[in-house]
Amino acid sequence: MENIHKEILGLMGKIDIDCRDEKETIIIDLAGQLDIYNSKDLSLLVDAYIERGFKKFVLNLEKVTYLDSSTISAFIHCFQRLKDEGRFDLAGLNGAPKEVFELAKLHDVFEIFPDVPAAMEKHP
Repeated sequence: MENIHKEILGLMGKIDIDCRDEKETIIIDLAGQLDIYNSKDLSLLVDAYIERGFKKFVLNLEKVTYLDSSTISAFIHCFQRLKDEGRFDLAGLNGAPKEVFELAKLHDVFEIFPDVPAAMEKHP
């Protein structure tokens, strides 16, 4: 499994990221700023996991300090790919990124959890 993570992570640009799997769920820990320069990489990362048969994802956004509309587009892309036969949940959304989600009323679209353990508990 470690080789798959390393192979897929080779797609990523300059954002700090760590991927792990727990109970058949890929947890993606993100840190820093997500913007037009790297949000497409996030879509490619999730797509690569989906192509390998993974269908459950939790994005840990606790350490994300900024996101823009291109990031929201990437989240929506991932959500739409998985909505019928998987899950794409967000965890740890806070600060300015949380405000963006609230202004865009996206908290009504995505399941947003306070942290990764809460997301994992909801969908064991």
